[in-house]
Amino acid sequence: MQATPVLLPGNMCDARLWTGTVRATFAGAIDADLTQDDSIQAMAERALTVTDGQLLAVGFSMGAIVAVEMAVQAPERIVGLVLSGYNATADLPERAAHRPAQQSEVRAGGLERVLVEELKPNYLAAQNRKDNSLLRLLRDMGMGLGADVFVRQSEALRLRQDRRAAIAALDIPVLYLCGQEDTLCLPAWHQIWASMTPKSQFREILGAGHMLPLEAPKAFAATIEHWLTINEKEFAG
Repeated sequence: MQATPVLLPGNMCDARLWTGTVRATFAGAIDADLTQDDSIQAMAERALTVTDGQLLAVGFSMGAIVAVEMAVQAPERIVGLVLSGYNATADLPERAAHRPAQQSEVRAGGLERVLVEELKPNYLAAQNRKDNSLLRLLRDMGMGLGADVFVRQSEALRLRQDRRAAIAALDIPVLYLCGQEDTLCLPAWHQIWASMTPKSQFREILGAGHMLPLEAPKAFAATIEHWLTINEKEFAG
């Protein structure tokens, strides 16, 4: 592959989201920094500067939203998209309404409670909700990024644009991935996005929830490897 893979993590996740199994799928991959900006547009602009030339954007959750924005901003540079745990719409009204309260609590020192009680446990498949090592990693990633990053990313998600028309206009290969038990970005949503996207495939992975790259890294990586192989000619330019 001539294009450089760019890995775009989710909300309050760092580079540990991408396990060695996943990284081995993407030779020469570069990690994007989504911690500095408070809008999806600015995150995409920054991610486009990680290197010159063509890019394969690999995004999880918020990172998938940024990946699509990269394709909107620089369609000539993005050769393909891998979108896991993706929502093409603007922030759902109930989530948008709750974000300012979360932001206030986090500013007042409540980041750990929000991470541990409101967010991360609800993102996992039932069988993984008592996986202490996984829960500890999710907490540690969020706490390591800190309150300021939480607020910036929360605002970026709250104010994001609806990109359904954008995915319908894509003329590049797109792989949609979703855990079977994802209750944050439902498998049915991904089927809709795939039906709207011309050169797309959708794959649902068993035994995983929203945190698919960490819950089922082998299946996640194998699915992507197969997709890369069948689209090799398009990615080579």
